[in-house]
Amino acid sequence: MNDDIRRILKTFGVAVTDAEAETEKLVASAGKLSPQSTREELAALLKDGSELCRELNTRWMEVTKRVFAIQSRLQTHLAEATAKLQEAK
Repeated sequence: MNDDIRRILKTFGVAVTDAEAETEKLVASAGKLSPQSTREELAALLKDGSELCRELNTRWMEVTKRVFAIQSRLQTHLAEATAKLQEAK
């Protein structure tokens, strides 16, 4: 595994771990909302939740792109090897 893949996976792992902790805080904050809560409180909660999701999605896409690139490279090489075998017949 090269250093770039390790970095991507480590970053993703940290993002997920941080998201779990932050989600608990946001859920607790949401539970404290009441009819007396201000629009600013609600807006801040929605903003924080949205940013958390955006960060997770960004990290997830990095991992997904890497996996797709690996699969694509493998499929290309397998197709080329298969074509060579068929030409040799």
